[in-house]
Amino acid sequence: MPNTALPTTRRMKYLTVIRHAKSSWDQPGVPDHDRVLNERGRRAAPAVAAFLHRTYFGGGGGEKLLPAPDFLVSSTALRALTTAQIMRDTFGMAADGLLLDSKLYLAEPQVILGVVRGFDESWNHVCIFGHNPGLHEFADKLLVRANVPKMPTCTAVLMALPHEFWGLADWHEAQLIGYITPKSLERRFPELYGNISQGDGDD
Repeated sequence: MPNTALPTTRRMKYLTVIRHAKSSWDQPGVPDHDRVLNERGRRAAPAVAAFLHRTYFGGGGGEKLLPAPDFLVSSTALRALTTAQIMRDTFGMAADGLLLDSKLYLAEPQVILGVVRGFDESWNHVCIFGHNPGLHEFADKLLVRANVPKMPTCTAVLMALPHEFWGLADWHEAQLIGYITPKSLERRFPELYGNISQGDGDD
């Protein structure tokens, strides 16, 4: 959910870290890289995207708390790519606003940090889509204080980096802006997001 005090300086970079939505294990023999989203994942991804769009990015006439994402950067795994595509469409971004980076597939924290440091410096806000456990460890290590207890599927962690250059990104410096899980949306706004986290057990 949103924090009350949000950083607004233009000299910051903003990073939203999103774990892919829930994927299916019902197709024996399908490589891990090619697993598709299951029904639960397809419910959660547009719901989380709609909440981010309205609550943080000014979608639907709401207050714009953060710059809208310049780009979405995803792991090449189908479950991450599909999650990113759903969110791109919900955000109203063009097709070329989504980029793939094979290094994000099952990446360890240091690899993800390297990807972030390589972002184009003209980008102010980027969403990255990846996988646990590396993505959770990355988000936790990037923050000034560890504030991410867990990252179930389709969790979004919004952060502000205290630099104007991606290349300066480093551990234990980012400020937590928001932490959103499908279950938290379902509990807080059941009339809007009911049943988006229900399904085949916890993540």
